[in-house]
Parts: sequence; C-alpha cells; structure tokens
Amino acid sequence: MKFALVEKPTYWWPVTVRVPDPDTAGKFQEQELKLQFVAQPRDAAIAAQEAYADLTSDRARHETEVAQMLDIVTGWDGVVDGNGNPVPFSETTLRAALQLMWFRNAVNAAYAESMMGIEARLGN
Repeated sequence: MKFALVEKPTYWWPVTVRVPDPDTAGKFQEQELKLQFVAQPRDAAIAAQEAYADLTSDRARHETEVAQMLDIVTGWDGVVDGNGNPVPFSETTLRAALQLMWFRNAVNAAYAESMMGIEARLGN
C-alpha cells in the first residue's frame, strides 16, 4: 500500500478502559470501545504541551486536556448506558465521559500508542 498524505488523518482505534468493579472490592473490569481519532500535527502537539506546562491550576489543566480531547476524538463505537443501550457520540457525551479519570487515562494511552506506531493489543 502506498503512503497517503492526507490533510486530516482520521482513523479508528480500540480503547480498553479499566473501570473499578462495582461488585468486587479492589478489582477492575476491562471495558472496550473504539474511538475515531484525528491525528494532531506535531507543531500543534508541541504548542499544546508548552501551553499546558505554563498552567498553574488543576482546573486550567483539566479544561485544557478536555479541549485537546475534543479536538482529536471525533466519534465512538461500543459505548452503552447502564441498560446496554447505545450512547450516541456528541461533544456533551464525550465531555461527560472525560470527567472519569479512568476514561481519560485510557483515551490518552490509546492515542499515544496509535501515534507512536504501537499495534493495538490483541483482544481489543
């Protein structure tokens, strides 16, 4: 396959979220979904890191992280509510999910792996 140079590279990537098990104290459940990412240009990533380094409050850092996620996550598949019904992707639902640290950590890890050329783990 030839290399395709596109303006906004967009792709699907599996994400595994380790969520505290509601029934077993001290244990986690692995929950899986797919996210659609837009690759951030290197210059934009560096500028974001530099701006983040200058922030002095937890709230400002959190708001910056959320804004960056809103720029790079453009869709999802495999997200359901407590009754098993599909949850449509929107800025509002993504913002709600990003309030959970385990979701944010999983998204950050998956995006970093995808950008570094690390294959998705087997089973995702």
